[in-house]
Amino acid sequence: MDYFSTGNIAYPKLTLYAFHLKHSLSQKPKIPVDNAKDLWLKCQQLGKQLGIPKLETLPELIEKANNKKTSITGEILPERLLKFTAIQHQQNLHLSGEANPLEIHDTYALDLTLRYPDLEVKLADLRGLNPDDCLLSKNIKASLGQTLVFFAQPVGKIDDEQAFADACVKALLSKETVRKLNIYRQHQGQLLGSPIFEYNNDADFPEEQCHLLIWLNTHSQTTELENKGEYYYPLIDLLLCRSNIIYARSEAIWCYEQARSAYYKLERYKQEFQEQKNNSIDSKFDNFNQWLQEIPEISFNYVDYLRDLELHRTTIQTNIKNYRLYLDKINRIGIDSDNLEFLSNFLELAEDTFVEQINTNLAYLTPGQNLFDQMIGTIRGIVELEQAKRDRSLENTIQVLGIAFGGGAIVSGVVTQHIDKPFAPTNFKYPISPLVLSLLWSFLAVAFFGSVARLWIQLRRKGTKGK
Repeated sequence: MDYFSTGNIAYPKLTLYAFHLKHSLSQKPKIPVDNAKDLWLKCQQLGKQLGIPKLETLPELIEKANNKKTSITGEILPERLLKFTAIQHQQNLHLSGEANPLEIHDTYALDLTLRYPDLEVKLADLRGLNPDDCLLSKNIKASLGQTLVFFAQPVGKIDDEQAFADACVKALLSKETVRKLNIYRQHQGQLLGSPIFEYNNDADFPEEQCHLLIWLNTHSQTTELENKGEYYYPLIDLLLCRSNIIYARSEAIWCYEQARSAYYKLERYKQEFQEQKNNSIDSKFDNFNQWLQEIPEISFNYVDYLRDLELHRTTIQTNIKNYRLYLDKINRIGIDSDNLEFLSNFLELAEDTFVEQINTNLAYLTPGQNLFDQMIGTIRGIVELEQAKRDRSLENTIQVLGIAFGGGAIVSGVVTQHIDKPFAPTNFKYPISPLVLSLLWSFLAVAFFGSVARLWIQLRRKGTKGK
């Protein structure tokens, strides 16, 4: 049956639960991240797009509230909810809703609900709750991710609840988005007595995620329990844990890719190291000195990636525990016929896939840390040995030159004292200038004493090695 064309629904509402990081471990304590206010600014943009002037004032109201939560449940606004009505919308439909900005631990959370308070709305008209996919993650860009929850009561009897839920998805999202969704028919259950269906595109990164819950009000107790609202905060906390898990996993994927890139660079150095045997000593010395400046930086980054991988694993494990606690709370609030097994499936995915993948990646990458250390140590040892040789050679050269020039100076002094005495027979056709003879004797003296000094140093070195 084509519910999209013929189906009607009563009191439909679409709620955006978005989560945005306020504080980061890399920032100073209590100092917000640079884009911490982006979630509220996005509400301002939505207000302009949907014709809701009151929603445009949300950033200003939060600023006046000093961005601080006013209760244990995390509300930021003193009046808790910012209620609003659109000034213009589709014919015969009146768009209204409310926003509830929250601060939960180190995270900003937004509950933004858009509703048609009408007794009967065509499914095809639901597009007005999400025009141009304005509530999807690609537009909201909440750093930790988001979930959309659609709640409404079908008008009249429906024979196929799953098909009706699929029609709601088709009405709420663009055709392109629907094509990318994975519709798992086994991902369905029952909440507060009524059927609920999960749709997800299984993207790895929060900004690409499309997570949608379709909750059909088909049970007499559902309206009463939903209005009572006891499920509200446990659901927000559960969805926050889910977003934290997906975000941590996406960060772990990024860290792994960066670590692999660093490891690849090290392998290139390793290959070049083996090729250095054909190079000259001077070339090796220059290359190794340059590497000692480059490899440690890569090594430090590599260690940081491994540390961050462990941190993200801990984050996932912690949120798995909290997710389970909030899921238990929701189960206790519901009725006996409720079935939230599809939410438990996410826990299995997180434990069996996300955590185990990080464990595998760490097992693969950790030995590389020792390889970095070994290569740095080897290259440093070679450079220090060659530098020591050069230092000894320079020291020996200075000693030889010192002895040679010292001896030459002595001889030069003796020659100078006899500068006026003849140094050649008077009958020599070309008598040698005394100055030239002085320089000649000095040169010969330098050469003689230099040779003696070099021979003495060599004999001393051999004597030292023989001990």
